[in-house]
Amino acid sequence: MRTAKRPSFCPDGVRAAPESRKRRRATPYHRDDLRGELLAAARSYVGKHGHIDLSIRMLAQSVGVSPGAPYHHFPDRRSLLLAIAIDGFREMMASATVVADCDSPPKEKLRQMGGVFMRFADANPHLIELMYESELTTPTLDPALLEFQLRGHRLLKQTILEADPSAATAHDPDLRVIAFWSAIYGFSSMRRKGVLHPHSPGVLPTLDIADAVVDRALLSALGTFDHDRPEVRRTAATDKLG
Repeated sequence: MRTAKRPSFCPDGVRAAPESRKRRRATPYHRDDLRGELLAAARSYVGKHGHIDLSIRMLAQSVGVSPGAPYHHFPDRRSLLLAIAIDGFREMMASATVVADCDSPPKEKLRQMGGVFMRFADANPHLIELMYESELTTPTLDPALLEFQLRGHRLLKQTILEADPSAATAHDPDLRVIAFWSAIYGFSSMRRKGVLHPHSPGVLPTLDIADAVVDRALLSALGTFDHDRPEVRRTAATDKLG
């Protein structure tokens, strides 16, 4: 018959903890960058499945932490979704800024910026939906995302003015940005939603269409603009009244 081991005691009479417990206490649970791990896992999930069914509990399971651990970094689901969207905007804006800072002619920079968004949207359709068409944008656009959108607008505006300094009139630069962005984003959105069917008979291949759309958008951004047209005068007058 086995004899039970006698408990060991410290000199002061306090019972010593087992060695395994000592090791656990000496090396407490810790993840160097749990927030980064959670964000990477969440973005990976969104990239594959979209954001609709993503939950913090699911995320905790995928990373291998307790259900409550993510709440130290993301107080609720919306804050998690916002972090994913901001991560996407940062990546996209970093690529656009590299283009803006290069030595290419301004017109070529603008073309490349359009291509940056096209490629990003093509590679990240679910992420683009979260960034532009989700509960983070409707019914109210989150202020953090608004700031990224305004930065993008300013970057396009600056490049347009570099390409055509004569565009520096009251409303012209902003109208040109809107025309350019509407073509770029509109095409990407319709393509993502399956509205366009590039492989139908007589239709250009998808990549050729994307390049052609960017070129057409350049015409809107850098072409001549007739301020004497009645509808333009009405728009300007309405803006002043507003």
